[in-house]
Amino acid sequence: MQFIALSEAPRLLPQVARWYFDTWGRHVPGMTLDDEQVRLEVFLQQDELPLLLLAVHDHEPVAAAQLKFHERTERPERLHWLGGVYVDQSQRGQGLAARLIEDLMARGRAFGVRDVYLQTERNDGGLYRRLGWKPLEMQMHASGVPVRIMQRTLSAAE
Repeated sequence: MQFIALSEAPRLLPQVARWYFDTWGRHVPGMTLDDEQVRLEVFLQQDELPLLLLAVHDHEPVAAAQLKFHERTERPERLHWLGGVYVDQSQRGQGLAARLIEDLMARGRAFGVRDVYLQTERNDGGLYRRLGWKPLEMQMHASGVPVRIMQRTLSAAE
């Protein structure tokens, strides 16, 4: 399994957009697959944030995660967000999401990121709690689903 930035394999953008749209985007009123593809173009630059990291197996993407800016805008001081964590059905249950997230957090630390936030539909935090995120509050997602906001501080020693 290899972890690469989307910017290293831009041909994979349509596949990632399809995953995201089918999983989350189709629930947002007015969102289209084309909107999702355009939204992901911000991840095509190199050597800076935002970053979309892919897990690739046999030259095919099998998982993705993003480190981006301002997932939610009501608290502008919450700058860096983990989002778009997706693992293909065939690869679930093997710890891939955790490995991908930890690699992404290490890359974020290298960019000077200290605090990372996320939103999850799991009220108990699930995987994210096990990886060190702390629950903060509940909010409503644009799709109308309640989400738990969580935060993790990345230390230099990690």
